[in-house]
Amino acid sequence: MMDKSDPNYEESVRRVKQFEAEYGEGLGSTMIEYDNDFVSLPEYVSRPKDVRTVIQWLGKGNIKNRVNAKCEEGGNLSLLNTAAVYQHYDLMSYLLLNGADVNILEATGASVLTMVCGFGEDALEAVRVLLGWGAEFFLDGKQVSQGKKPDMCYRISREGHVAIANLVSSELGGRRCEIVSASNTRVDLVGKTCAVDVYIERSDQYKVTMEFTDESLLLGADNLKRRDRTPRDPGYYVECKNNKLIRRDFKSNEECQAFIANVSLDEEEVAEVDPNAEAKAEQAAADLLAELGLEEKSCNASKNEKPPAGKKKKRGGKKKGRK
Repeated sequence: MMDKSDPNYEESVRRVKQFEAEYGEGLGSTMIEYDNDFVSLPEYVSRPKDVRTVIQWLGKGNIKNRVNAKCEEGGNLSLLNTAAVYQHYDLMSYLLLNGADVNILEATGASVLTMVCGFGEDALEAVRVLLGWGAEFFLDGKQVSQGKKPDMCYRISREGHVAIANLVSSELGGRRCEIVSASNTRVDLVGKTCAVDVYIERSDQYKVTMEFTDESLLLGADNLKRRDRTPRDPGYYVECKNNKLIRRDFKSNEECQAFIANVSLDEEEVAEVDPNAEAKAEQAAADLLAELGLEEKSCNASKNEKPPAGKKKKRGGKKKGRK
C-alpha cells in the first residue's frame, strides 16, 4: 500500500520479493504489483569480472532501457553503482552518455555519489566522473541541502577519506565549469570549459584544469559557472565496438558536439527504417521461391511430356535397290 515515491518503497519491494521466494507466492490478492518499467539487473552482471559482461548484456536489449537497471538481489544497486565500485570509468561514461541517471538511488535512498564517497581514496576518480556529470548527494531519497553538506563532508573526512572530503566540500569542487570572465590578458579563456580541482581557501580561488589543453589555472568563483556534462555536451565520447569500449578525445567542445550530432543523425536514419522491412523481405523471398517452384514444376513437366500419338517418322532417304 506504500506510495512509489516513498524512499523506502524499493527496499520494501525487495524484501517482499525475497519473502515470496522463500515462502511461495500463494498469497492471493495480497500480491504486490511491481513497477512494469523496472528492469531487473542479473546478479552476474552486477558483479562482472570484466566490462565485456556488462556490454554483452546491454546489447541484448534496448540500451536506453537497460542503463538504469537495478539488481534486486544486491540492494537495488544500479549499473552505474557497479561501474563505480569496480572502477570502470569508461563504462561509467558510456552509461551516462546513453542516458543513465547520475543520481539513481539504491534501496536505502542513497545516490551513487553518496555511496561512492564512502569507498575510500581509491574512489576519488569515480567521484570526479560523477561530479562532472552533475551528481548530487542524496540520503533517504532526498537531496542533501547546502546547509547539511558540511556534516556530510565531516563524516567523509572522519572516515579517513580526506581527499574526497576536500574535493566535495566546496560548491564547485570536482565540477565541470565554463569560464564566464577572465583578466584582459586571458580573454581567450571566456567560453572555454575546465575541470575544477579544489578550492584554495587562502586565496579564495579554485585550481582548475582546462579541457583539451590541460593548462592549470587559478580562478575565482565569479569567473566560473557550472556546465555539467550531458549526452549532447560531454566533452569526450565513449563508444562500443566489438564489445570493447573506445574513448574518443577531441580538440574542442565544438568538434565533440559535431561528432555527436553526426552519430545522432545516423541513429535517426536507422530508426526511420520501415519496422516491417524484415517481414516484407521474408514475404518477398517466399513469393520468389513460390514462383521458382512453379517454374521448376513447369520445366519438369515439359521434360516428361510424351509426344502426341501419330505416324512414326520415316527414316531419311530411300532404300537402295539390289543390283
